[in-house]
Amino acid sequence: MTGSIRTASLLLATLALTACNDSGSDSVIGNSASQQWTSVWGVTRESEFSFTIAPKETTVRNIARITASGNTVRLRFFNLDGARSVQIGSAALGIRQPGTDATLIPGSNRVVTFSGNATATIPPNTASFYSDPINIEVANQDDLAISLYIVGENNADEYGAAWNESYKWQNGSGDKTMEESGDGFGLIDGMPAQLPAGTPLRCMGCRPYVLRDVEVITQEATGAMVFLGSSSFHGANTSQDEFKRISDIISVRILNEIPAGHRQTVVNRAISADTLANAYATRMETDVWSTKGIQSVVVWVTNDLEERSADEIIENYRSLITDAHSRNVKVYCPTWLPSAQSLQASLNGERMKLNDWILNSGECDGIADYNAAVEAPGGLTYLPQYNGGDFIHSNDAGHAAWAEVTPISDWILSQPAQGKP
Repeated sequence: MTGSIRTASLLLATLALTACNDSGSDSVIGNSASQQWTSVWGVTRESEFSFTIAPKETTVRNIARITASGNTVRLRFFNLDGARSVQIGSAALGIRQPGTDATLIPGSNRVVTFSGNATATIPPNTASFYSDPINIEVANQDDLAISLYIVGENNADEYGAAWNESYKWQNGSGDKTMEESGDGFGLIDGMPAQLPAGTPLRCMGCRPYVLRDVEVITQEATGAMVFLGSSSFHGANTSQDEFKRISDIISVRILNEIPAGHRQTVVNRAISADTLANAYATRMETDVWSTKGIQSVVVWVTNDLEERSADEIIENYRSLITDAHSRNVKVYCPTWLPSAQSLQASLNGERMKLNDWILNSGECDGIADYNAAVEAPGGLTYLPQYNGGDFIHSNDAGHAAWAEVTPISDWILSQPAQGKP
């Protein structure tokens, strides 16, 4: 079903829709109370790691592969720059032609408005800025194309995390939001071409501009599964634009293995070089708890062992689990991998101690032994077939192995987390 070819049809019935302000209200007028907004794609901010400057008087086209079907979509934007705003002159939402760059399925493009207006200003220090709901039929695994005409030359450099396809016309090209052809759209960072597959830690044209989430009114899923991670969840060393990250593969497994009405969407909130200590201290509200429809979080932020003990990391897990259960959110815990950051920890047994707690403490709501799937004998590096080239991250084969050992049915179809009502 990946990238199914079909022309999106407009809803025949006119829905009574609410204009969404920054709060992103969960309710939808004219729909059943049981139908709530659910995030079906998302990223975390990575501007501080990006050398890409803001588009100037031109159009960007962000590509988002969504993980549930529906007939009503809205877009969540962000601008955490402390001084500069983002000026949107016009916006559109279409469906990308399968197997292409920035080309749309003919007839799929829709004008996007903001509180009834075609233009919008995203102020500084804004974590959530919503479009109005858009009537468009979208399918699980569709690639949505979010086109934004960015007005002026002094907008904020606000980018999401890498391994997310994005395109841009040359600066000064003006408004191309309604163009169905991908001709003229180059990589968003201005590079002339992609780097070879497997080039460590590089993904050219992979940072979405100011787009944080795609949300859908869906009956297919009961909620969202958030992947809170560092560079391995992020996608480092996987093949660019081929959707071979573990989160991409798991979203397809959910589609194929879990009945409609019982699924969870997949939202990848990973960021390169992060630690669990930092993620817990700074990212939980904006990247996890604020995700619409959140039901579970997969915690795999794995750089702490360079400087911290297993006991210190376990305390972070316990605090996160307590917070999650108070919100009726489940916590799933994969084991930690051999890598350069944790080499000393592996030698002195700290990584083994941490993984033993994950596997045997029973404190997480579910586990997956990602380490056992890829670790070479001796416990200090990957099996050769899974080494992504830098001995820190895995390749496409490793991501496939992790997805295969993830107990999707156990995680999704088991009882809800027992927390406060």
